[in-house]
Amino acid sequence: MTDASRTLVNRYYDALNHRRWDDYDHLFSADAALEASGAITGTGPAAMRAFDQVWTTAAPDFTITPLTQVAAGSQVISENLAEGTHHGVLALPAGPVPATGSQFGGKYAGVFEIADGKITAQRVYFDRMAVAEQLGLLPAPASTTA
Repeated sequence: MTDASRTLVNRYYDALNHRRWDDYDHLFSADAALEASGAITGTGPAAMRAFDQVWTTAAPDFTITPLTQVAAGSQVISENLAEGTHHGVLALPAGPVPATGSQFGGKYAGVFEIADGKITAQRVYFDRMAVAEQLGLLPAPASTTA
């Protein structure tokens, strides 16, 4: 099942990268659980789509590149590179962030649960502070001199 599980996760990333939103209905179970940094949660293909569309709306060139994947039993852990240019509104729980024109992204991890040929859970761990810094939403770090 590990090769099939990894293939399923990569089909998901391909669907996201090519904006094939209808594919989500075939990739995720109806009760698939979403958890992401920032206390983001949701259930089902619509929640997965909505989460990903936050990023693709904010950065029309947004892509995910899998770097390293480990599959064991019904789980897949994928270290990825997310990249995009902030040309649209980034809808965050704290409020919308207007386009900055800045490039953002970096490495993050996705943990997936697979059952019956579908993704039943996705947990996304990313550095929210790094994204905020890249978009210029935080003041520059203080410099120190010795």
